[in-house]
Amino acid sequence: MKADLILAGGRVHTLGRLGLRSMSNLAVGGGRVLGVGGREVLELRGPATQFVELAGSTVLPGFNDPHAHVVYHALSSFGADLVGSRDVAELQGRLRRVSARLRPGEWLLGRGYSELELAEGRAPTRAELDAATGERPCFVDHRGGHSRVANSAALTAAGLGPGSADPPGGALGRHPNGSLDGRLLESAMRLVADHQPPPPFDRRLSGVQATLRLLSSRGITSTGAAVNRGFADDHRVYATLAEQGRLAVRVNEFLSWELLPALRRLGFATGGAGELVRFGPVKVFVDGGAGSGTAAFRGAGGPWRTPPTELAALVRKAHDGGLQVAAHCVGDGAIEAMVEAVEVAQAARPGALRHRVEHCTHCPPDLQARLARSGMTAVMQPLFAGFGRARLAGEIGLGAEPHIAAHRDLLRAGVRVAFSSDLPVVADPNPWAGLAAAVLDPEQPLTPLQALRAYTVAGAWTSFEEGVKGSLEVGRLADFQVYDGDPLALPPGEWPALRPRLVALAGRPVTGSF
Repeated sequence: MKADLILAGGRVHTLGRLGLRSMSNLAVGGGRVLGVGGREVLELRGPATQFVELAGSTVLPGFNDPHAHVVYHALSSFGADLVGSRDVAELQGRLRRVSARLRPGEWLLGRGYSELELAEGRAPTRAELDAATGERPCFVDHRGGHSRVANSAALTAAGLGPGSADPPGGALGRHPNGSLDGRLLESAMRLVADHQPPPPFDRRLSGVQATLRLLSSRGITSTGAAVNRGFADDHRVYATLAEQGRLAVRVNEFLSWELLPALRRLGFATGGAGELVRFGPVKVFVDGGAGSGTAAFRGAGGPWRTPPTELAALVRKAHDGGLQVAAHCVGDGAIEAMVEAVEVAQAARPGALRHRVEHCTHCPPDLQARLARSGMTAVMQPLFAGFGRARLAGEIGLGAEPHIAAHRDLLRAGVRVAFSSDLPVVADPNPWAGLAAAVLDPEQPLTPLQALRAYTVAGAWTSFEEGVKGSLEVGRLADFQVYDGDPLALPPGEWPALRPRLVALAGRPVTGSF
């Protein structure tokens, strides 16, 4: 078989058995790697082969971001960007500008404020949102994704008032007199969001396509599209883009835990669909966030988004049905509850479903060992390491810090660690920023090879595709990225500025050109 494409005269880092040892040439045929090595690869050149001189450029496998909120980022991009707001007045001004271009009665969403950046040092109040938005329903999301603030019109649309009860796993913020102050914590966020009219399909489609283009521009060729409740329309978007040849990133689509009974009835299994769009894990929240005081720690109980007994039943049903579970767990109490649920499910019905712990922020050695024995994976965000240690160590107490963001220790224990961005918790999903943070981490540093594999091969492993993609070995999908020069020759501190000049899916450029 002759190659469709040969990239010659560069540095090809396969990230497979050769590690960071570079090869000169890469051959692609039928969308897969046909050969990688030295001069012998050039023998695969035929009369129809496209031959590209790399002239010293570097080829790496495409990145795999296994946890990015694609649809949420897509839809909220039509609202007000509140990232970097310096005070409430600036936040209000941004809301007013976006509100002015919306249709009458259309809901306004704001995304990305942080009380750490606001001069007031707190969340905006319901009254302050009212002053900016009037009778237009509006809510604004905290950057961490675990709380939001709604205005009076949105609370009224949701039927919420002083007599409304806190939902399980969440809370309504209140003034001393019992009236609602607009804050919606954890599961209470849904009380308002469930009443927001669904966006038009064309907005969902264009927003998702723009988000996937953003990922692709950062060298990402595969992503785990973390759960959004509009599953049918979400899947229709991905399927439409794939059918039209406009899907620039392979998608492993998360499934909401609320769909579990229907998934079981329909016979869904993790990994179904195809190479471009796959059905991924069932997503469930066990606890809350690292920066919101809602993580679940051992010895301190919840707060629980999903209590341990409910989690055990959910994991058992999913496991018995051949469905992988991805559980949001920040505190060690939440991680322990997930590990115990998986251990019980595996004992009743042995099977390697590679159940996932998303974030895995505070994970002491005993839990590291249990994760490894259960064949589970930790999907982590290396950019959160410094922030997580600073915030969580104070909550947990002395002795906790060494086990927060324990990337290196988890790998040493035998746990697969995959890196992700958690977009839009970070506004820019560029993996190089996370890679630099992991390599330069003063507490849990990784080698460049370990960090790169966490953002490539390990991501493929989470979706049972390590034999298909993640490295540039013969037979794997030819998903790759090309850089001028060699990124690995640069100091890690310069990595966050890196951008690929070309990204290819199955050997065909989706950004840039040869």
